[in-house]
Amino acid sequence: MLNLMKSEQYRFVRTKNYYYYGLLCAVLMAGAAVTLNVFHHSDPGFTYGNERFFYRNVLAMMPVVFALLTIFTGILMGDHKHVLKNTVAYGFSRRSIYTAKLLVTLAGFLLFALVLVGISVLLGSKLLLRSYEYALTEYCQMLLGMLPIMIAGVTTYFCINAVMNKNAQISTVFLLIYFLPYMILGALKGRYVWAAWLHSHSPAYYLFNAYDVASYPAWEPWITGMVYTLFFYVLGLYLFRKEEF
Repeated sequence: MLNLMKSEQYRFVRTKNYYYYGLLCAVLMAGAAVTLNVFHHSDPGFTYGNERFFYRNVLAMMPVVFALLTIFTGILMGDHKHVLKNTVAYGFSRRSIYTAKLLVTLAGFLLFALVLVGISVLLGSKLLLRSYEYALTEYCQMLLGMLPIMIAGVTTYFCINAVMNKNAQISTVFLLIYFLPYMILGALKGRYVWAAWLHSHSPAYYLFNAYDVASYPAWEPWITGMVYTLFFYVLGLYLFRKEEF
């Protein structure tokens, strides 16, 4: 499996779209920070040119970032289906192939996320006013809470990709899995206690509330993320074993 992981790692580090996507995200964050900085210095009444507001705006974009995992994970996986037939022919077990490719994809995502978080912290601390002493601590805590949800998202996309070929179909199913139950439960939570509980423990709930002070224990999104990750890993592996090449 280590050889498979090295092969996948070599492939994705040479994928230009991986770096283009990261550059685009960095430019957008820099643009937001610079805009806040300019308004802060040009308008004395502008109260949003501070570090905490910038971090909260980044966190408020978590649902969008999660939805864009469909594009990002697709970039990381590359011509996933086109190379599987050859990989299976080399005698590797399907479990090893699936797990190795998933681990490398997750590693690529984590590296990408770490770099962007570092850039956002640098922008916030250097360009904007520190109006709240614990702004950075608060930001890092909320990001840590989002990490297991993002890992679950990548794992889910990988699972769907095991049985579907068209990116549009994969993206649609992915978004329906995470956002449709959240909307349905949101409509039912006023009537049923169980719906309210499920709504407040769904991955989308944590995404939509990432920008605010957490009203739930720090371990909750980790439990939810781990459950989704394990479920879709097992399901994806099962479906991959049944796939014909």
